[in-house]
Amino acid sequence: MIRWTLPAALAAGRWALSRRRRRRRRARPVELVPWAVAGAAAGVSASVLAEHRRATLLRGRAVLVTGGSRGLGLRLAREFGSYGASVAVCGRDRDRLDRAVAGLAGRGIRAHGIQCDLADPEQARAMVEEAAERLGGLDVVVNNAGVLRVGPRATMTTADLEEAMAVMFWGPYHVARAAWERLRESQGSLVTITSIGGHLAPPHLWPYACAKAAQVALSEGLAAESLGTGVRVTTVVPGLMRTGSHRAVLFSGAPEREYAWFALCAGLPLLSMSADRAARRVVRATVRGHGYVVLTPAARLGMAAHGLAPGLTQRVSALAGWLLPAVPPEPEERPGTEAAVQGVPGQVLDALTALNEDAARRLNQPARAGSAPPGGGASEPDPGRSA
Repeated sequence: MIRWTLPAALAAGRWALSRRRRRRRRARPVELVPWAVAGAAAGVSASVLAEHRRATLLRGRAVLVTGGSRGLGLRLAREFGSYGASVAVCGRDRDRLDRAVAGLAGRGIRAHGIQCDLADPEQARAMVEEAAERLGGLDVVVNNAGVLRVGPRATMTTADLEEAMAVMFWGPYHVARAAWERLRESQGSLVTITSIGGHLAPPHLWPYACAKAAQVALSEGLAAESLGTGVRVTTVVPGLMRTGSHRAVLFSGAPEREYAWFALCAGLPLLSMSADRAARRVVRATVRGHGYVVLTPAARLGMAAHGLAPGLTQRVSALAGWLLPAVPPEPEERPGTEAAVQGVPGQVLDALTALNEDAARRLNQPARAGSAPPGGGASEPDPGRSA
């Protein structure tokens, strides 16, 4: 019922204003102010009530977030933890994972870190069991882990596609299978963070797009057979998001040029969403039991355009691919921490993507080559790639 409280309150306020206008056509505008204030107050009260209910529903719950040592995963762990939930996060690197957990603990969140490579089915299943044991059960499982390579298709190998599928399709598959019975018992939620790339295959993100498309089908397929099981399945479709992920990406072909366009697109305020806002929306959708969440207007518009005119969107994507850097005579491969553009162009790019750079510092992303990593403990340090 909470999900309809705010719209209902606003509608009631509007109805009251319209009634007042019809009954007193010549009423002065100032006489309508109390009615408008009353409607606004009702809406604010409903919002506060919904927030309080969200805090109550999450207090004491057990939440597992894969890929939770950095980026959106870490921000989700903080958001769930801020409402009183206990969280378990998984990542590949033990030291970096420990620092992420220390950061959560510094915020007063009960947190547990699990070293895990989701590409290994046995590790994925063991990770779910350890999380349930340490937290005393599972109420929410968030499939968030991912890997990202950026570059022309000609620089991608079969191993690159296999790695993407292992982490972003088979990993969530094994996690869902291992957690399903526990979520059924707790009447819990399975949340999968997919991508607009799973609906619109962008150029120079071939392995990522293939794996995300499979992940979308996995989440939607689970939702299609979840009725009556007691498990709520939520599919989240983010668009561009400011998580500082450009530092953790592996760039191939012409790394500096690939880094430039990717960092610019991911960091522009009008095209991208902050990780803070995204995390709040995901947590709200989880509590309310929403089945499908598209996070940005641009992503929603892209999905609608592709549904109505798939041929047109494919041609637009092909044009974008033609404009992106071609394969150089001697292709290279470098991580984002080393591929940053240097000199004046780099300074201009940093200025345009300042919000994303700030997100990288706050969300535990790798430090740039040659710069000192942030301190440990609760200061949100360098995490490396998580899975």
